[in-house]
Formats: sequence, C-alpha cells, structure tokens
Amino acid sequence: MLSKVLRTLAGIVLLPMAYAVGEAFYTSISSISVLSGTFRILERGVLAYLLIHIFIFRPVYVYVLGHEAVHALATWLCGGRVISFNVTPSGGGVVTSKTNFFIELSPYFVPIYTVMLCPLSLGMHMAGKSGPGVSAVFLFLVGFTMAFHFVLTNEALRLQQPDLMKSGFIFSLVVIFVANIVVIEAIFTPFFESVSLRGFLSDAAANTGDVYTLIYGKILEIMDNIKTWYQGAGF
Repeated sequence: MLSKVLRTLAGIVLLPMAYAVGEAFYTSISSISVLSGTFRILERGVLAYLLIHIFIFRPVYVYVLGHEAVHALATWLCGGRVISFNVTPSGGGVVTSKTNFFIELSPYFVPIYTVMLCPLSLGMHMAGKSGPGVSAVFLFLVGFTMAFHFVLTNEALRLQQPDLMKSGFIFSLVVIFVANIVVIEAIFTPFFESVSLRGFLSDAAANTGDVYTLIYGKILEIMDNIKTWYQGAGF
C-alpha cells in the first residue's frame, strides 16, 4: 500500500517532466517535411493498419501474444524466471518469479513487432539485399506495426490493466507516455535527417529543468504571499 502511494506521489511530481518531454518531441517532429517520400511511405503503413483495424478485424490475439512476450523478456532481463505463459484471443497472462515497474509496464512502451523489424533489416543489409524497394517496404512495415502498437495499447489502457494499478495509475501513465515518446524518437532518427535522438534528449532535459525551475519559483512566490498575508492579518 505504501509503495503504491509513493508511486502515485512520484507520478504527480513527474507530470511536469512529461509535459517537457512532450514539448521537446513536438519541436523535433515539427522539423519533418510532410512532403518527403519517407514520411509518405510511413504514413501509408499507418493508414493501412487503421483501415484493417476499423473495417476488417482487430488483431487482438497478435497484440496479446506480443504483450505477454515483452513481459517475459523484461522478466529475463531483470534476472527473473517465467513460471507460466498463457495467451488467448480474449486476453493472456504471465506468472513470473519477480516483478517491478519495468516488467509490468514495458509492453506498453516497447512496440515489439517494430523492434523485430530492426534485426531483419540489418540482416538483409549485411547480405547485400537492401535497396530502395526493400527500404520502402521496411519503412511501410514500421508505420504499420507502430500504428498496431499504439492503437491496441490505447485500447488496453482504457481497460485499466492490472499492470497499471499495481504500479500506481498516474505513475504508470507518465512512464508509458515518456517511454513511448523516446521510442518513437529513436525509431524516427535513422529515417529523417532532421530528427536527432541526442538533440531530442538534450532539449527534453533543458525543458524539464525550465519547467521545474518555473514551478519552484511559483511555489516561493505563493509562500511569500501567504507569509505577507499572515503578517498583515496580525498572526
């Protein structure tokens, strides 16, 4: 109980950071030309998934499989063991020997199917089979899988998954929001010359410092006003 309360407080304290990171991300992607061929291919991948999701079917089973697989991978990365692994079209679950907020929340900010494309692309490049056509297909699939991840993750979040409740709802949302932005920035960096992960992180850090400095100044100002009011009231 105490841990959940502390994480809720931490989430509230981190809300200004989430705003600062979002501002840095907006500045970064604003530099992308929507007329570039690269952006249009990515856009077509996103649109293709949205059309399938809306008009044909929702690949929930595939999402749940990836979701639970990321839980398992995160557990192994943290030195734990997977005791049981269950996936069905209506949901799934993984029982592990340990848990923490990284294990609980990682499926919400790791687009596993997009990540799986990276070694595939690297392998084709090393085999000398890359080219404009292959690059276009790969970029289309990046847009498709990213849309898949974000649309179904949004649906999962609306159901208030137990993972979020265990880690503290506000804290979980802040972590998921910030981590997803960093992941998107990292994915975009190789494809758009105007996007830089290093530049984004630098801007995000600077924005965060500015936001907290502003809040601290406002708190001091409010405290001074309260002190002045008390003195004027004769307390």
